[in-house]
Amino acid sequence: MYKTKYHTQDLSEYQFLITGGAGFIGSNLVEYLLKYGAKKVRVLDDLSNGYIENIQEFMDNPSFEFLEGDIRDLDTCKKAMEGIDYVSHQAALGSVPRSIDNPITTNEVNVSGYLNMLVAQKDSPTVKRLVYAASSSTYGDSKSLPKVEDAIGNPLSPYAVTKLVNELYADVFYKTYQS
Repeated sequence: MYKTKYHTQDLSEYQFLITGGAGFIGSNLVEYLLKYGAKKVRVLDDLSNGYIENIQEFMDNPSFEFLEGDIRDLDTCKKAMEGIDYVSHQAALGSVPRSIDNPITTNEVNVSGYLNMLVAQKDSPTVKRLVYAASSSTYGDSKSLPKVEDAIGNPLSPYAVTKLVNELYADVFYKTYQS
């Protein structure tokens, strides 16, 4: 897998954190980074959506570390970022129907958890960049095609609201803290 290399830098100098790393996208990022020699790949996941089976094959890899924890806990986020250079934030409570059934938990994970990640990144002496997994749900009822960031409509679900709020937080943190 991953016969095509999508990077140009030597990854052996860098340590990565993948939140939600036991999920489908996160575990594929882990596989890619390890295949191409990342110095360290740490996964932070509470296993509420991800599966240990998705990362089981990496457990014996000395460059891999699994941290079971919840992004709703700021101390856990700070611990996960210790010594990390780059963060790929994949952790979220997805599913529009789930967000309709349980908007409070969706908000706690997606907004409060994401805010914890931003604060932990801001406070980290080592993290150079946090990359956030956005969602097309933020475009809401916008009819324009192709979808572009300047044409965001009204969100159609609690999930969409959380993803839109996270984009706003990302912009504010960048402008305020340059992080």
